[in-house]
Amino acid sequence: MARRKKSSTRRIALWIVVIALVVVAAGVGLQRMHAPYVPVVNPINAEHSDTTEPGRRVTIAGKLEIRQPPSDAQFGIAADAAILLREVSMYQWRERCLGGNCRYDNAWSGLPVDSRKFHVPEGHENPPLPFADARFNAGEIHLGGLTVAPELAAAHLAAVSYPVHADALPPNLAATFREVDGNLYAGGDPARPKIGELRVSYRIVPTGAATLSGVQRGAKLTEN
Repeated sequence: MARRKKSSTRRIALWIVVIALVVVAAGVGLQRMHAPYVPVVNPINAEHSDTTEPGRRVTIAGKLEIRQPPSDAQFGIAADAAILLREVSMYQWRERCLGGNCRYDNAWSGLPVDSRKFHVPEGHENPPLPFADARFNAGEIHLGGLTVAPELAAAHLAAVSYPVHADALPPNLAATFREVDGNLYAGGDPARPKIGELRVSYRIVPTGAATLSGVQRGAKLTEN
């Protein structure tokens, strides 16, 4: 009787161990099923990038450098940067209609608002926008041994504000614009803008340490 009791006890203990192992394995499996996917990023040092293997997607970390600074010849503005961005806005009338009722107010807009299409254009005329937003690229943009497409740099590197001074303007624009808080302003009191007054500001994509992902095609890094 004692031997039978010992044998039964061992069998019960063995089954308990087996069941515990099954429960633990199931729990691990569920954790793996619900665990978030974490992408693996393995930046390549730009100085050691392989320029002989084309058409591969890479992440390059290094120092962004240029050969020739970008400049806005129309305004005489230049910057020691990879990209120079001009942003133009004008104080304009805008129309807001709900059903047959329309109301009109004023706001800064970087896009021309065609007041000729208003339900009531009289008294709400917007002048044409004399300048447009523009992007100016450095002569060449390099990240280590690779030449970077300007479109890739503009799309994936953060641009920062770039204050400018009116004394850089050519004479024809210096008579119209003045400097206000690092921007160029054409008009009266900036605190009380009037229809048609202009504001021109700049941003840059700076040089220096950078990480870019793109498609390497020989010695070039492009968007796709």
